[in-house]
Formats: sequence, C-alpha cells, structure tokens
Amino acid sequence: MEDLTRRVVDSTSLEPSIAKAAIGHVLLFLRDKAPGSHVDEFIDKMQGAREAVAAAQAADDGGVTQAIEGLTSFMGHGRADLNILVGKLGNLGLTEAQSARLIEEMVDRAKALIGDEGVAKIRAILPALAERSGVMPQQPGAMGETRPRA
Repeated sequence: MEDLTRRVVDSTSLEPSIAKAAIGHVLLFLRDKAPGSHVDEFIDKMQGAREAVAAAQAADDGGVTQAIEGLTSFMGHGRADLNILVGKLGNLGLTEAQSARLIEEMVDRAKALIGDEGVAKIRAILPALAERSGVMPQQPGAMGETRPRA
C-alpha cells in the first residue's frame, strides 16, 4: 500500500493522506462491484489495503452518498455507484486528471500483485469509471504498452 500511495503521490501531487483515502475509495468500489473476486486477492496481497478500505467505508461524505443512492431507483445502480465514487474522489479534492492517474497506478499495481488474469477481471469493472475519469481501459494484452502520463 505504501508503494502504491507513493506512486500515486508522485504522479498526482496529492498529499499522502488524500492519496491513501482515494485508493481506499477505489478499492471499496471495486470490491463492492466484484465480491469474492480478484479484487479481494489484490486487497489481500497489498499490506494496508484492508485498512484503507475500512477507512473509506467509515468516511462521512456529508450525505452525498445517501442523496445519490436515492436516485438509483431512477438511474440504475451501476451509474449511480460510479457517480458516488466520483463524488467521493471529488470531495477529496481530486481532479479528473488526478483520478485518471490514480486508476492507472492502481491497475499497474494490481498487475504486479495478481497478474494479467486478475487485472483483466478488474479492468472489466473499470470501463465506466475510466470513461468518467478520462482514462479508457486498455485491453488485457496491452498492459506492457507505454501510456502517456497526465
């Protein structure tokens, strides 16, 4: 977790505490979207990740989550869940570019910990998040390709 936090700080210029909180929110989102999957393996293999997820669960967002959840019956859960996450990252002060870099760093770390198959499963969860934050997910075989840094 410390390595990922440092990489996110270096690529986004976020404060370490903000970067760690943002990582926790994304991990929580991924875990909720795919319980019992490679996301759990990713969390298990990254020391400190469980604590970051727990902190994200406990964070109060001033009622934003409840307001958006109230709309899920009209919008469908997938898009509303994504909007909740984007709102939480925004409340932490992340810009779209910082959110995009955060996602890229997390996918890179996941590849190192759980391999291509695990990353492919995580990427299957990320398309709407990546689209919303300005990063289009790469195909599973494209992980070794160089991506431009924001």
